[in-house]
Amino acid sequence: MALKPVIRKGDKTTHGGTVIEGIEDYLVYDKPVACKSHMVLCPLCKGTFPIVEGVESTSVHGKYPAVEGMKTACGAKL
Repeated sequence: MALKPVIRKGDKTTHGGTVIEGIEDYLVYDKPVACKSHMVLCPLCKGTFPIVEGVESTSVHGKYPAVEGMKTACGAKL
C-alpha cells in the first residue's frame, strides 16, 4: 500500500480553503505538519473548521497527523 502525502500548514482543500494550523516545531519540507483538530479556512462554507481525521497509528506531540484525502468538519477533503 502506498503512503499518502502528509498534510502541512498552507496546503489547500477541495473547497479552495487553506490549512491554517500545524505543529510549528515538526516540519516536513519546511512546513508544519497538520493534525486532527487543526483548523482550515474554508471560503466555500464561509468559516474555519477542524480537521476531523488523522492517522491513529502514529502521533506527533500527541496528535494524529492528517494525510491526503482526509476530511474537515465542513466536508472538504485535504
